[in-house]
Parts: sequence; C-alpha cells; structure tokens
Amino acid sequence: MSSLTLISVLIAVVGLAFTLTAGKRLFQRRFVNGVGLGFSGLFFLVLATSSFLLASNLYTYQRLVYEQAVAEITFEKRANQEYRAVIKALDDDSQHVVIMHGDEWQLDAQVLIWQGVATLLGFDANYRLHRISGRYLDINEERQRPRSVYSLVKKSAYIEDQRFDLWQFAHQHQNWLQWVDAAYGSAVFLPMSDDAKYTIAISRTGLIARPANEEARHAVSEWIGL
Repeated sequence: MSSLTLISVLIAVVGLAFTLTAGKRLFQRRFVNGVGLGFSGLFFLVLATSSFLLASNLYTYQRLVYEQAVAEITFEKRANQEYRAVIKALDDDSQHVVIMHGDEWQLDAQVLIWQGVATLLGFDANYRLHRISGRYLDINEERQRPRSVYSLVKKSAYIEDQRFDLWQFAHQHQNWLQWVDAAYGSAVFLPMSDDAKYTIAISRTGLIARPANEEARHAVSEWIGL
C-alpha cells in the first residue's frame, strides 16, 4: 500500500469516527454538537475521497529515479506505409499490438516531478507512457492519409471513472500547486522499417530512443541522410 493510500485510509477512519459520533449526539438530542461533528466528519470523508482519487491516478504512473529502459518497439511491414507494431513495457508485463500508418513512429510520455511536502511523503519523479502514433514525412500526406494513434495508459485497478487525470490537473494548475515542481510532456520519433527494433529509455529530462538492431540502425541512417 502506498503512503498516499495509507493516508487516505487514516483520514477516512477519522471521518467515519466523527460521523458516527455525530449520529450518537443527534440521537441524544445534542443538536449543536451533533451538527458540528457531522460537518467535520463530512469534511474528512471528502478529503479522504480526494486523496484516494489522487492515489489511484498516481498508480498509473511509474517511479522515475535515474535513466531507465521502459519499453521496446518492434515493427513488421504489412504494406506501403503500414506496419504492425509491438510495444512491450519493460517495467511491467503489459504489451500493445497496433497497426501504424505512415513513415515514422512517435511515442509520448507524461512526467511529474515533485518537491516540498510531496517528497517528504516519499514521492519520486513519476512517468507514464501516454500514447503512440504514426507520422508521415510529407506534410500533405500527414493531412490527407489515414492517421493512427493509440493510448498506452494503463487503467487504474481501484476506480472505474478514468476521467480524472493527475498530469492534466497538475499541468493546468501549476501556479498554485507548489508541491508539483513540473508536469511536462516528452516525445521521441524515429522511422518505421521492417524488422526494426528500438529501445526506449526515460530520464528526468524526457524520453530517449535508440536503435536496437541492424535494421533500425540502417533505417535511422537513411532517415537522417548518412
């Protein structure tokens, strides 16, 4: 159990204790005391719910301390500008198999860096792979040809409602969220080629993509004109 989840549970216990005590006071016709305790209990329960929502969303992120390999991507050509891509995460057992259109692949990640009270609670920098998409070299093709984009975000095991996004929230409210040092996006893109394999690493400064076999190295050499 993470420290934030444990804190959520403790706050919920306090809220329930206040609520039960409030019910007892109201039953004893001690209305002023009962109403006050009831509002206190409601406040703690709302705070616990918010804290648990934050912990649940943070579950979709991985810890980021040093540069670390996070994924492997391999490609199999199916037709002109169409590839079967296998994205294998290295920090868990998840794997995505998708059909990509275009000449290049682009991988996006979201990064959260904490400071202040958050670091005292044990929060390290966190990241999650966000999505993978296909790109065309030609701008006109990019506008007119089929697009391909897929989410790589794993679902939270604790809540069904996935609409709350911690990264988006922190990104939009950095002016007053003093315990979030930075919420930024990072992306890399390289050419797709038959049998090419790439490794993806991430550091506190963002994503790094490297060719992992001869086919990928040859594709990159042609791509940059070497």
